[in-house]
Amino acid sequence: MHLRALSIGEAVPRDNFDAVIHSAFDTAVNLRLVETDRLITVLISQGYELPQGIRIWMKDLSLQILTPGLSAAARGGILRFDSAHLSVDLRGAPIWKCRIPELRLDMSSPVAQQAWSLGWSLLDQEQQRRNTELRASALFQSNAGAALTRRISQPIRSLMSSSNEFDVLGAMHAAQKMIGLGPGVTPSGDDILIGFLAGLWSIAGGDQSQLAFLHSFGAKLVHAARQTSEISRTYIYHATRGQFSSSLTRLAAAIETGNAVEEAAQAAMRIGHSSGMDSVTGLLIGLCIWNPKAPIIPTLSLAEK
Repeated sequence: MHLRALSIGEAVPRDNFDAVIHSAFDTAVNLRLVETDRLITVLISQGYELPQGIRIWMKDLSLQILTPGLSAAARGGILRFDSAHLSVDLRGAPIWKCRIPELRLDMSSPVAQQAWSLGWSLLDQEQQRRNTELRASALFQSNAGAALTRRISQPIRSLMSSSNEFDVLGAMHAAQKMIGLGPGVTPSGDDILIGFLAGLWSIAGGDQSQLAFLHSFGAKLVHAARQTSEISRTYIYHATRGQFSSSLTRLAAAIETGNAVEEAAQAAMRIGHSSGMDSVTGLLIGLCIWNPKAPIIPTLSLAEK
C-alpha cells in the first residue's frame, strides 16, 4: 500500500533518516529516530497536526499493522517499513508550522478575556460531564476534587507564582512534582505542563524577559522529563521550543480573536481520553501569567506558594 503524506510537521527531518517503530495504535505509530533518540509520529487524521507528525488519511486503515521493533527508513522522500507492505510518499507534502510563538496574545484585551472565560466555562462543563479525575475548577479550592486534583493543586499554584516572578528554580521545583503524575501514556501532569507552556509562548511575543524565562525553564524541563514516558517526553521537548499540536494552536488563536472559541475548545478537549482537557487546563492557566489584568482563577493568590 502506497500512501501520500498530506502534511509534515516542522520538526520532522527533511533528509533521509532511519527509525525503529516504538509503538503502534489504530490511528498513530511512533517512530524512534536512530540518530537523535527522539520520536516522530505517523498519524491518520483529516486535520490534526503535530510538530513531529507525518499526517496521512485513509479512513479504514489501522496502523496497528505495524509492529514495535520493526525498522523503518526514509530514502529519497519515501518512508518504508520493513516486513510491511506500506510506504508513505513524503515528497511535496506541505510543511505544517505551529503559530503559537507568533501570536503575541494580549490578555488585557476585553475580547481575549471574554474568550478565556468562555473556554474555562466549557472546560469545567466537559470535565463535569465526563466525571474526570482532574477538575480545573477544583484546583484552586482547598482539598477539593478527587485525589489527583488534590495532589496536583499545590504544584500548579507554585508553578504559576514562580513563573509570574521569573523564578526558574521555583518553577522547576513545582514542575518536578507534576512530571509523570497521573495515569496514561501522557500523564495529566505532563499534559498540563505542555498546555501551560503553550499559554506562556502565546503571550510572550518579543518580550525578552519572558522569552529568557521560557528558554531557561524549558532547558531544565527537558532534562527533568527523563522521568516520564518517552511519548510524553517528546511532547514536552517540542513544547519547550514553542511547538504544539494544531488543536492547542487553534484554541490559542481563537482566544486572541474571540472567534470560534467554542468550536476550537471542543476540538482540543476531544484529543485522547483526558489529555486534551488536561492540555486545555494548562493553556488557560498559562494565559493568566505576566499580566495583572488577565482573568485570574477565582480564589488564587499569585503570592501563594
